[in-house]
Amino acid sequence: MIRNYLITAFRNVIRYKGFSLINIFGLSLSMSVCMLIIVVIQDQFSYDEIHSKKKRIYRVQQVDSLSNVPLKLASNPYPLGLELRDNYAIAEKIVILNNSFNGEGLYNDTRLSINGFYTSTVFFDVFDFQLQDGSLKEILDEPYTMVLSRETADKFFGDEDPIGKFIEIDTLGAYEVKGVIAKSREKSHIQFEALISISTLEILDQKRDEPRFVNNWETGWGSWIYLLLHENSDLVNIQQILDQISHEKYKDNDETNLSFYLQPLDKIVPGPLLGNEIGVFLPKVFILFLGGLALVIIVSAAFNYTSLSVARSMLRAREVGVRKTFGATRSQIITQFLLEAVVIAVISLLLAFLLLQYLLPAFSGMQMMSLMEIRPEQNIKIYIWFLIFALATGLLSGVLPAVFISAFRPIFVLKGITNVRLFSRITLRKILLVTQFVFSMVFIISILLIFKQMNFMINADLGFDAEVVYDINLQGKDFNKVKAEYSQLPEVVNISASSHIPAEGNLRGVDVRLKMEDEKYHCHHFSVDENYIETMGLKLIAGKTFPENMSTENEKFVIASEMTVEHFKLGTVQEALGTTLILNDSTMVEIIGIVKNHQYVALFLNTKPMLLRYNPGSYRHAFLRLESPDMTATVSKLERTWGKIDPFHELNGDFLDDRIKYYYTFFEDIMYTVGFASLLAIIIAGFGLLGMATYSTQTRLREIGIRKVFGAEVNHIIFLVSKSYLWLMLIAAVIGGTIAYLVNNLWLQYLSKRVDFGIGTILAGVFIVVFVGLLTISSQTLKAAKTNPAKILKYD
Repeated sequence: MIRNYLITAFRNVIRYKGFSLINIFGLSLSMSVCMLIIVVIQDQFSYDEIHSKKKRIYRVQQVDSLSNVPLKLASNPYPLGLELRDNYAIAEKIVILNNSFNGEGLYNDTRLSINGFYTSTVFFDVFDFQLQDGSLKEILDEPYTMVLSRETADKFFGDEDPIGKFIEIDTLGAYEVKGVIAKSREKSHIQFEALISISTLEILDQKRDEPRFVNNWETGWGSWIYLLLHENSDLVNIQQILDQISHEKYKDNDETNLSFYLQPLDKIVPGPLLGNEIGVFLPKVFILFLGGLALVIIVSAAFNYTSLSVARSMLRAREVGVRKTFGATRSQIITQFLLEAVVIAVISLLLAFLLLQYLLPAFSGMQMMSLMEIRPEQNIKIYIWFLIFALATGLLSGVLPAVFISAFRPIFVLKGITNVRLFSRITLRKILLVTQFVFSMVFIISILLIFKQMNFMINADLGFDAEVVYDINLQGKDFNKVKAEYSQLPEVVNISASSHIPAEGNLRGVDVRLKMEDEKYHCHHFSVDENYIETMGLKLIAGKTFPENMSTENEKFVIASEMTVEHFKLGTVQEALGTTLILNDSTMVEIIGIVKNHQYVALFLNTKPMLLRYNPGSYRHAFLRLESPDMTATVSKLERTWGKIDPFHELNGDFLDDRIKYYYTFFEDIMYTVGFASLLAIIIAGFGLLGMATYSTQTRLREIGIRKVFGAEVNHIIFLVSKSYLWLMLIAAVIGGTIAYLVNNLWLQYLSKRVDFGIGTILAGVFIVVFVGLLTISSQTLKAAKTNPAKILKYD
């Protein structure tokens, strides 16, 4: 019996080619996107399955309450872990991870960058990373010992046995390889190339003038703390202990106020949006958004299938009447139509899978997706989910048409299809259609706005000459040596040094005040040399730049921005010259110059008072101002010159404007995603409108025929049939435009420099959607209006 149903279903799919192609295309496109979302969601929920004790593992997170908006971070002050381990018996094991290990590793002639975490042997007692080579016993107890990932060990040692060999890390010394961790197909939110004994960090920290981590309760960056709790631990009691520590350490501190909370391991990925996460993964709110988007897409696609099936039922009413006359039961007809829907859904699944092969590489090229390394081919469960998804889609799409079509009464349908009306009211369908067009308009308006904002940010006047300045990452090399080599090139008209790249990200700052009794103000600052202003093309509006051939004894000078003068009420820019500022608690500096305000932080951040300081110890970048008719040839020269400076590393350089554009790749990712969603939304809405227009024209064929007999023009008939849909689109325009305005202003308000979001952008989005909608309606109404009335009325 099922075999006969399937044969009939395939025959009907082939017989009604136009209907089948429209539905297969619409469903496959929607399903491919939903499958992509399923891949991403399933990948995120697969994290940390490798760890057998995950139900007892918790991470400590911190909240900085001094900010206007409390800042939630995944990291913590390093000594918090020591405090919990040494003074409180709240956990079976405590793991501290610190990410400050990074540098260039050298083994024989192999030189590679390497980074990882400082930790202890306890790490392997808590997390189930399997050791492939070496012994777990006291593996990370001794200073200057390390464990490598399998991939990192292969890069350094190839086929050699790495155990007992040493890797030289820049100026940090030689590290003995004690073990190699096996490669796992399961994913953990903790990813690393190497693990280094934490006793090494404590030795290195003691050598510094000021400890960065070990005894520093002020810095909550760079360290993560994990607890393996006892069975049936009292979480309330642990929280009270964390609150007690927070109170003791920060009650008398006006500059830092951190509080600490527990976070279960299985709530990290996916989990809340936290700053300074230990890895790259999606927050839970984004997963929920993706899940909601998938639901909207597939329900809309299923609704479109239903609408088109109902419209097509006008053509199949006689078939149903004949089959019922010859004894077919309602359940048999329902089964037949459901199987047809499932067949179309399965065919759509095959096409959707092919589309997915194109979607995955396209979305994997996005910055965040590429970092997450999503590989669905490694998980067979995902294909089972795809099949279940296709069957559910087919049943969801086909159930309503099957129920309604099977209810046809033979005595009516055999008289003619115009005697059949499936719905006396179609309010629900109109609501669904309006909803689809609302989504379309929100997406279209959003993509237009994001495109405008992106274009504005790329082409904004930054206040310096980014297009002719070439940035070179010093990679630890002495700036004076770099300057000496590049100054010999005729294309290099000026060269300077800096601690940061301007207009990219945020900056660390320094507390500034005029007098010791004054309240401190946190100013941004760059460390630069005497040629920085000229090289960058900044405008010095008062005073002078740093003297040439300055020594470290002359670090008492600063150059301030106009905003600094205004904030501290120093009078005119000329009056501000010579003013003494107090940095942090004791450093006295004198303002010797004032520069015009410029965009030194990312465009979506607010600029603050800013200081330029002479501090050679903080230089990380060399900026070269170039003049050349052939910049490509000049860059090749720069690369060859770098080979003289550092034969072991390639030049890490680019023009500043390209560096800055790359920083905004995240916005390009959003634009790409929203643009694709916009296209999909308008296609789905178009199919929904096509189904309703088809149904409407089929049920009004007799009316159209009679009007034509009495002389109605084609244009009049098109307007008559289309006007109700035009009203629906106008309603959607009002709702969609309002939602788009409110939603987009939520993120626009956080940008310091933004485009105007006016009525023009909204009207442009509405016009696009309405234009596509009218084209869709016209394709059906024009066809009906040109039909010969004799064919329509021949049964009357």
